[in-house]
Amino acid sequence: MEEPTVWEALRSIQAGVTRMEQTQALYVTQEQRQSDRTITDLRMEAIAKDQAEDRARIDRLTQGAWTVLIAPIIVGVVLYFLLGGKS
Repeated sequence: MEEPTVWEALRSIQAGVTRMEQTQALYVTQEQRQSDRTITDLRMEAIAKDQAEDRARIDRLTQGAWTVLIAPIIVGVVLYFLLGGKS
């Protein structure tokens, strides 16, 4: 059998190096996975906190609507009927 020429050997080595670089680019270490998981957990905590703040804001608005709008109307209607109303 003939031995490969220098150029053929160089091409073969270069192809092997390129394949190893591509494989290494896809390789994920445990540290990277843990780091990604930590970042995801932090983002989820921030989203949960924002949702809790939004829920509290909506609750305050609802209570404000009852206090400012709906309760006085109910009281007015009840007083209207209690005082006899105008017919």
